[in-house]
Order: sequence, then structure tokens, then C-alpha cells
Amino acid sequence: MNRDKEWDFMEEHRELMKTEDERSLLATFALVVKELAIKCPNNMELGAEVRQLIQNYKLNTNTNG
Repeated sequence: MNRDKEWDFMEEHRELMKTEDERSLLATFALVVKELAIKCPNNMELGAEVRQLIQNYKLNTNTNG
């Protein structure tokens, strides 16, 4: 099986894959926040939960932003 062509395809479409990853991440965050909005009875608690979600995400990634 010739894997060289598969790797070439991945290299050529790296930017597209990054964009798709970002869209998937954004969609995941939207779903999580929607569920948190159902769970939390008021905006203050919702804000605290969303803040915690973002802080946990930053701790689990290699990004600084």
C-alpha cells in the first residue's frame, strides 16, 4: 500500500484540516455551554461554569491564548 500519497494529501490540506478542527472545537464548546445553560439556574452560575470550562481547556492544551 502506498502511504506516500496519503501523507502528501495531508500536507497539502493541512490548513483546511486546521479550519475543520477549529469548527469542531467551536461546535463542541457551543453544545457544552448550551447544556450548562440548562443546568445552571441563573446567569451568575452559568458564567462561573463557562469560566471554569475555559480555564480547564487552557490547562489541557499547549496554547498560551
